[in-house]
Formats: sequence, C-alpha cells, structure tokens
Amino acid sequence: MDEENQLFDAFIKSYLYSLKYLQDFISAPAAEYGISFDQFLIMREVSEAKGEITLMNVAESHRVSRSAISRQISGLLGKKYVLQQIDPHDRRRKILELTADGKKVEAKLMEVGLARARKWIEIFGVEKLGKVLEFIKEFTQEVVTKEPSYFAERSGEHKD
Repeated sequence: MDEENQLFDAFIKSYLYSLKYLQDFISAPAAEYGISFDQFLIMREVSEAKGEITLMNVAESHRVSRSAISRQISGLLGKKYVLQQIDPHDRRRKILELTADGKKVEAKLMEVGLARARKWIEIFGVEKLGKVLEFIKEFTQEVVTKEPSYFAERSGEHKD
C-alpha cells in the first residue's frame, strides 16, 4: 500500500509540475498565429494528405465528433488558413485544403516544432526520448483508451 501511495504521489507531483503545463508549452508557437495546437494538427493533416481530405476524415482520425472538428476548422477558415469546398457530387462532403497563408503558417510551425524536437534529442538522446514516447503510447493504449468514458467524451457523447 505504501508503494501505491508513493507512486500516486509521484504522479500528482508530475502532473502539478510538468504535465498540466505541457500542453501550454507545446501550444505556444501556434498561439502566436491565433490558433490552437489542435488546429495546427488539422493543418498538418491537410498538408500531408495524399489526395482529398474531408472534414469527416479529420474527425475520424482525431476520434472526435463532426461538430467538434467543425468548430476547429471554423477558426481556421476565419483566419483564412484553410479553404473548405463542397464536393459537387456529394454536398455532404467538405473537402479541405490549405490556403497559401495556411501553407506558410503550417511550414513555420513545423520548423519551430522540429527545432524543439532537436533540442529534446540533444538533452535526452534519441533512445531515451523514444522510450518515453513509447511508454506514453502504451499508457494511452492500456489505460486511457480502456476507460469507458474516454471515446464517448471525445466524440461529444456522454454516458449517464
């Protein structure tokens, strides 16, 4: 029991001093362009798409509802970083592409992200950083995604 308490206390300290600030730290470069990190990830996905990518494709890959992605994309449309075209053959499909400004912002944010990643590699080395990322992936698969409410909350569905 004492070991469990120590582990939970260590988790709490990690959360208080690191984890809760990690998103802010990662999001800071995107915020300079008036977008969230999630919106940058959408731009990245659109940039990397082989062929057409739709709003629904993005919603599925982010495991969130169509309305949640629509809100994120609305902000990108407002900043004129993304264009949304309605498929003339299926008016329900909304095809996404980056504008010229969107391409510049996405490239700049990738440049900043890669520079940060290089610093992390300098500090920790490829092997150690890879192990940390592998652990986070495993933790997500074995703990987070197995929580019954995880996907329901992310998709906007709530179970009572």
